[in-house]
Amino acid sequence: MTAGAEHMLDMTLVELERRLDPARFFRIHRAIVVNLAWIGQLQADDGGHLIAGLKDARRTELPVSRDRVRALKERLGLV
Repeated sequence: MTAGAEHMLDMTLVELERRLDPARFFRIHRAIVVNLAWIGQLQADDGGHLIAGLKDARRTELPVSRDRVRALKERLGLV
């Protein structure tokens, strides 16, 4: 998904991840790679899971896998 549209790719997420700049993009969930510059906030939901809130007009909320929380916080300079 981008700001204006959704795009279909004919490659695996692992392949896409290899092509993207690791300084700008991070895999937060088994099915989600996010541009770090678009993360506006991190918050815990009612179940204690971490949610990444994006800076887009829809204020998209994306789940962060438990095993990726620490690495994400480190990349964002929060740890």
